[in-house]
Amino acid sequence: MGLLEDIAAAKVARSWPVGESATLIDRGRGHDDTRFSPASYGDYLATSNDIYSVASLRARHMGRLTPLLFNGAGPDRTSVTTGPAADLIAKVNPFWTFPRLIRMDELSMCVWGETYWAVNRNARGEPLEIWWMKPTQVKPIVHETDYLAGYEYTPLHGGPPIRFDVDEVIWFRYPNPIDEFSALAPLAAARLAADTSASMMRSNKNMFDKGMQLAGTISPRSEAGKAVTFSADQARELEIDLSNRFSGVDKAHRWAVLRFDAQFNPMGVNQKDADFVAGLGLTFRQVCRAYGVNPALLGDNEHATLANAREFELQLWQDALQPDADFRGADIREQLLPMFRNGPDQFEWDYSRIPALQEAESAVWEREGAQLDRGALTINEWRKAKGLPEVPWGDVWWAPVNKAAVADDQVNPANQPAVRPADPPPPPPADPARDLTILRAALNGHGRLEGAHR
Repeated sequence: MGLLEDIAAAKVARSWPVGESATLIDRGRGHDDTRFSPASYGDYLATSNDIYSVASLRARHMGRLTPLLFNGAGPDRTSVTTGPAADLIAKVNPFWTFPRLIRMDELSMCVWGETYWAVNRNARGEPLEIWWMKPTQVKPIVHETDYLAGYEYTPLHGGPPIRFDVDEVIWFRYPNPIDEFSALAPLAAARLAADTSASMMRSNKNMFDKGMQLAGTISPRSEAGKAVTFSADQARELEIDLSNRFSGVDKAHRWAVLRFDAQFNPMGVNQKDADFVAGLGLTFRQVCRAYGVNPALLGDNEHATLANAREFELQLWQDALQPDADFRGADIREQLLPMFRNGPDQFEWDYSRIPALQEAESAVWEREGAQLDRGALTINEWRKAKGLPEVPWGDVWWAPVNKAAVADDQVNPANQPAVRPADPPPPPPADPARDLTILRAALNGHGRLEGAHR
């Protein structure tokens, strides 16, 4: 097929039923995603304090997550702690640990919105090692009918491109409704704020490097409308005297005695300088919003106190980190786990070791504990839901000592007739003479005479 035939075929070839046609460039050199995640985004980690702070915070938190593997789903699933999959998680390759891999992934997601794993597989096709690939060096190759034909990796230090099959690479990326074969990086939205902050910092640096910073000026007052000037010797002598007497913390607030009438002009912070400080705070908060991070977690305590610091960290996990981690975990379950012949088939993150989420876990524990105490849940039912094995004594209700299970409203657990409570004793019969005696005694006890009403 010639070039013209290729061009004609590219016009009708579809990489998915309702999508765009696959171009020759996509088929030959991979999909171009420089619009949404160019290589230059990586420089922001080294040049933007705001981007580095936010991305590093997220990466540190993500690196604390521990993966969990299971066979099956629902209450009957079983935990997998041994086997090829567990060994791979414990040691992803001879030089990297799993936490390092997760941190590098999160930094890449923060900057480029995507990250890649190259999977080295054995003769049986099961993964042996995982290697991180820089996203700017990898291009997905769109296929006319199979969605993806593979990936092309360009080595960082030169050499011919390396082609990978679809089942040799795990591709993590944020959704992009504009172009689904390109990741939508958070930095694309935060870049303007980061650039503005960097420009303000460079401008401020130039002002200090090249500008004149004066504490104030002293000039002689005019006399009769005529300007008066100091001679060079007078100005130099006055400068030396003022410096010797008033420079330094130990000489602050001293009285000055001058032999002439002088005018002092202090130099303070003007409105432009104040706008600079406020502008830095504004751009920093805009960057934080793009990454789902509360500025208080990075030292911006304008609206934060020690009392709500834990709430901000909980908000970070619930609104940003946990959803992103679960989103990535779904890709691991769908792309990596099927490579293992004997499972596992489920992947989750262990959030029980995250301090900010412990209060939420405590609330769950209290709710489930109340269900166990009231018999709404048995021990084995609870253990199945947590992926734990059953225990022989876990299928009955272990009631508290002051409670007992009731079969119905008439019979107790031992199938014995319910005992009716005893009736209260009847009141004593009426005795008028005795009642009169008691009444008289009561009246005498209150100081009343027995014959007062006769």
